[in-house]
Amino acid sequence: MYGQVVISGLVTDQKKEAIIGASLYIDGTYDGGITDDVGRFSFTTSSEGEVLLIISYLGYERKEIKLQIEEGIELHIKMRESALSIDAVEISASTFKAGDNSKVAVLKPLDIVTTAGSMGDVIAAMQTLPGTQSNADDGRLFIRGGEARETKIYIDGLKVFSPYTRTIGGSPSRGRYSPFLFKGVSFSTGGYSAAYGQALSGILDMNTIDDPKDTETNISLMSVGLGVGHTQTWDNQSLSVSASYIDLAPYTWMVPSRADWIDPYSGFSGEAVYRYKTKKGLIKSYLAGDIGRFELSRESLDSGEMEHIGIRNSNIYSNTSYTSFLNNHTSLFAGVSIGYNHDDVGLGEEVNIQSELEGLNSRFSLKTVVNDHFIMNYGVDFTHQKDWSDSEYQGYHEVNSLPRRMYGSFVESDYFFTKNLAIKTGLRMEYSTLSGSAVLNPRITVAQKTSKNGQLSAAIGSFTQEVSPNFLFHDFQLLPEKSSHLLLNYNYKTDKQIIRLETYYKKYDNLISFQSEGSTMQDISNDGSGRAYGVDVFWRANQVINNVDFWVSYSWINHERKYRDYPQFATPEYSTDHNLSIVSKTWFSKLKSQMGITYRMASGRPYENPNTDGFLNERAKIFNNISLSWAYLISQQKILFVSVSNATCFKNEFGYEFGRVPGDTGIYPSRVIRPNDDQFFFVGFFVTLSKDKMKNQLDNL
Repeated sequence: MYGQVVISGLVTDQKKEAIIGASLYIDGTYDGGITDDVGRFSFTTSSEGEVLLIISYLGYERKEIKLQIEEGIELHIKMRESALSIDAVEISASTFKAGDNSKVAVLKPLDIVTTAGSMGDVIAAMQTLPGTQSNADDGRLFIRGGEARETKIYIDGLKVFSPYTRTIGGSPSRGRYSPFLFKGVSFSTGGYSAAYGQALSGILDMNTIDDPKDTETNISLMSVGLGVGHTQTWDNQSLSVSASYIDLAPYTWMVPSRADWIDPYSGFSGEAVYRYKTKKGLIKSYLAGDIGRFELSRESLDSGEMEHIGIRNSNIYSNTSYTSFLNNHTSLFAGVSIGYNHDDVGLGEEVNIQSELEGLNSRFSLKTVVNDHFIMNYGVDFTHQKDWSDSEYQGYHEVNSLPRRMYGSFVESDYFFTKNLAIKTGLRMEYSTLSGSAVLNPRITVAQKTSKNGQLSAAIGSFTQEVSPNFLFHDFQLLPEKSSHLLLNYNYKTDKQIIRLETYYKKYDNLISFQSEGSTMQDISNDGSGRAYGVDVFWRANQVINNVDFWVSYSWINHERKYRDYPQFATPEYSTDHNLSIVSKTWFSKLKSQMGITYRMASGRPYENPNTDGFLNERAKIFNNISLSWAYLISQQKILFVSVSNATCFKNEFGYEFGRVPGDTGIYPSRVIRPNDDQFFFVGFFVTLSKDKMKNQLDNL
């Protein structure tokens, strides 16, 4: 039997620098010690035979060494920095995340509703970030030359099938979902994770709040309607519900519009989130629904007569997800979403179009931390979607139905060579029952920290998306459209500011191409192609100027496509070469007020003028918009909020629209495309009721 044995030695990092304060102990005993200011340690033990020596230090991998107890043990232990340390490199090329715990983030959850001009719309707030393109008359997300359908939207990782409200040209659509129930977003403008598919350009994933802290009620009295919300919390569960009614009739009566409204927009919407905490996980269920309608008259360019336009829409979306830790290394996600949308569109007495969308999306994935340097993310997903339409036009009647299923699987790994160098590799497979084809999409991202606050990232990947149902109705065997992304990104981040610089190249293949005769499409194929390249710049600073938080984003893009019925490569009508956003928020403590200012500029969009030679060779005027907002804290639980979009009343134009047939002189009739409202005014009074009587909605405005 041995007596007391001394174990001593030195603990260093891989560069042979001493580690001060590392903890060492023999497993199952109290024998151990801590390294001194030169990295040395010494302690005694009465253990016998083979033992396990454990060494740990914050920011470094835990190390285990088997020792045979004998006299005079002297060790030199080298520790490796943990790749999962708080200051490790982030593998996130082209992804903007709200909800960052640092003092300054690219986009915070509160920015969604405090940005002047966003009017509480998640999508409008996203459009102040680089990589997005301004389409103020549309309202949907256009990313780096992609059409709006090329950006997919998710809630809690599950697909949303119809994310936008219905509208007409000149009045931008909005995202359907209230920002008050969300804790943050993840927005990718390219090179996104293999966990997502069916998006040629990017994805927006919105995450609902996991754990509300208090029971409270919120009441909103607005110039366009009213709303109420309530959150109830219990020991291991909570329920949040909200409802709102919007009616623009009083507003359009007080503020004239260019649109000849018969029945301005009115609609009702409601949302609910239920959460239940299990011993190891969380169950969340989200439900949202809305109905809306409007009617107006518009002069026909061809006949000169007033045409009646009416749209009715109803939409339901729901998802349920379960997250849990299976063990110390592996977490699980399982969820399913369903969506239903119905549109009834009437154009005069001769045209009536009814359409429906039914969808189901399910996902099962696992995330395993193999060790401090290797993380695996893998899973499967399934989507069922059915599009249906019933069209009547001048006695012609057509019914189309398109059910199909999409099976997907992915595997993705993060490997950290050191905490300063990492690589993400991913592979996604998708199989469509409609085309009977399977595709593989590989994706790679490499990230290198260049300094304490800076890092460089590069990404390359391929992406596919099925073509629009309008074309699949004609030929369901059309192949998926393709895009490939190449990105180079530099990110500099401190406690007070963020600077992001990014350049990219996108290539499109298998785009839809067809010949057109009037409104008839012929010879539909996948012969279209395109390309886009550009530069994005983003700078956000908080408290660099006292009480001021601001960001600046600028994007330049060169984008051309030869697709649809284009006779040559050209920049599409929705694409703008230059986009600039400047957003600032200032808090005036003496006035108990927050002032917000947003300036947006976009170069003119191209449009086709049939009265001139060439194709898409005309350009609209430059778009400018300055929006203002003011929030005043009347008392702790009462807030007055006032905002105005386009406060300086820029006379913006979006090009011209033309009739389908020329007049007697051979000239096609035309009119300028302008927003239905040059400005939009909003006034709201918000009240919060809570037990402590201290909470308010100022952070939500």
